[in-house]
Amino acid sequence: MLPLNYLCWLPDRISLEPLSTLEQSHDLKAGTCKVLQRYYSLQAVGMSSSPHAQMLEQTLCALMAANPYVKQLSGCLVYAKTQTHNTFFDSHWLEDIAEAGGIGHWEVLTVNLNHCSSALSAIHLFKNRLIKRGEPMILLTGEKAFHSAVNRLDNSVLAEVPAAMLLNAGPAQWQLTHTAVRHLASFYDNHRQETPTRRRELYASLEQDYYDFYLYALDKFNVSPDSIDAIVPCNLDLPMLKRVADKLGFKGILFTEHVAEYGHAYCSDVLFNLSALLKGFSGQRILCLTMGMGVTLSCVLIEKNQNSEVLHVTSSLGG
Repeated sequence: MLPLNYLCWLPDRISLEPLSTLEQSHDLKAGTCKVLQRYYSLQAVGMSSSPHAQMLEQTLCALMAANPYVKQLSGCLVYAKTQTHNTFFDSHWLEDIAEAGGIGHWEVLTVNLNHCSSALSAIHLFKNRLIKRGEPMILLTGEKAFHSAVNRLDNSVLAEVPAAMLLNAGPAQWQLTHTAVRHLASFYDNHRQETPTRRRELYASLEQDYYDFYLYALDKFNVSPDSIDAIVPCNLDLPMLKRVADKLGFKGILFTEHVAEYGHAYCSDVLFNLSALLKGFSGQRILCLTMGMGVTLSCVLIEKNQNSEVLHVTSSLGG
């Protein structure tokens, strides 16, 4: 089990840009806007005016300001990302961010695992190490939608929303209890060589794959479906998410409040969605679920700590 000590994102530093203003930056034509609005309920996209490293540094420093004791610990800062071409391995940009946050003595790593599932997959990858070593980890996410060739999808527009999660840094009200990952090898190249008609047929199967993975994960975790109080997904394909929830007969909260205004923020979605959900949330179990190109499905089960010795936890930052 990994205590979830803090979630941080800075919505006051994110501007919500209407789709109609994105023709130049995202090569978004009027017809495409109408499709995104009508079928996927997308109205705007979250954008940061800060450069890549600066927006990440601002988020990390805000997390550290709220948790100053963490500077006295030794741990691991992990930056999870989807793009392979937005950072340089031979520069010390992440070390500089750690230094600015007061944790220059921490180990720093950048991981690019499986696109939009990279953040949850990183937790799956590092959890045993964190438990064995008893060390904290800060998971940092957020990318720049810097070119029209890589900043939009058929069903969404990519957003710039940095977020951070502090794990295993002492007792907490919430804890990550289980993780699961499933890779669908048939989608290794996303069927790029197929005709558009055949691709649509193949991608239609993903809805069933999403549904099957949800039930597989709960069975693996030995958790009943009716005990899940909330599902926190990526900000992608709202119609599919609703259909899967209906098929599951899910009666809890399907957190999709950020889909319309923020768009899809690479692998940051779950972190800032979870932060927003936890404000006033009275449930006990949350399943975070992502699907990344490739295709990889990743999930994390989060449960409320029933230990009476845990007196308080600050679980999100909104300013």
